[in-house]
Amino acid sequence: MHAQEAHRALRRGDQAYHDKNYAQAEQEYADAVTADNSAKGNYNLGNALYENGEYSEAAKRYEEAAGLAEDPDVRSRAYRNLGDSYYRQENYEQAVEAYKNSLRITPDDQETKYNLTKAIRDLQEQQQQQQQQQDQQDQQDQEQQDGQQQQQQQGQQGQDGQNGEQQQQDAQQQPQDGDGNSNDQQSAKNQQETPGESIANAGANPQMSREEAERQLGIAAEEEKRTLSRLRQADREGCTGTKGW
Repeated sequence: MHAQEAHRALRRGDQAYHDKNYAQAEQEYADAVTADNSAKGNYNLGNALYENGEYSEAAKRYEEAAGLAEDPDVRSRAYRNLGDSYYRQENYEQAVEAYKNSLRITPDDQETKYNLTKAIRDLQEQQQQQQQQQDQQDQQDQEQQDGQQQQQQQGQQGQDGQNGEQQQQDAQQQPQDGDGNSNDQQSAKNQQETPGESIANAGANPQMSREEAERQLGIAAEEEKRTLSRLRQADREGCTGTKGW
């Protein structure tokens, strides 16, 4: 019963596919696969899905058909159509592999050879574009990294410049502070030495007035007179005395 239902569904699907009513054909083929999961049912369902633009689902049905097919020709065509489905999705690498699998079964299939050549060419272009995009991205990343490093360097230079200016200001300020301390110390020293002159001058006589000097000279003259008077008195006594030496 299942085989008969699947056969009738396949015939209805073929008619709809011939009429280009791909949605109806898809439904009939899906019913046939449900009733009997055959290679032919999956292959025809894949064709209907492909015509409806459902390439990803079509690829699944072609893979199923290739795995179930006992007829090498059916398996080869399933792989070729699988390659077409991958190609439509711009999955060129898997398309190339599918075409190669088809040609391993039927090496003289010119259509598959042409499709393989086209897929290889597009794969190379795709890889070149991806490489260019990767190079551009790497360049942008490098430029961004260089810009960040440059900003960091500029920021560090600015900080170093500020530190240098601050150090220079501190260096200029330090001698001024030293001069101030020296002046303060010298002032304090002068204040200590001024009242009694310096320690080195502590033994020097203070200056006297003219009147005081004349008075001192008069005292010295009187003292000198008294001294001479005593000397003369002693001489007279020595001459007249009887006392011997």
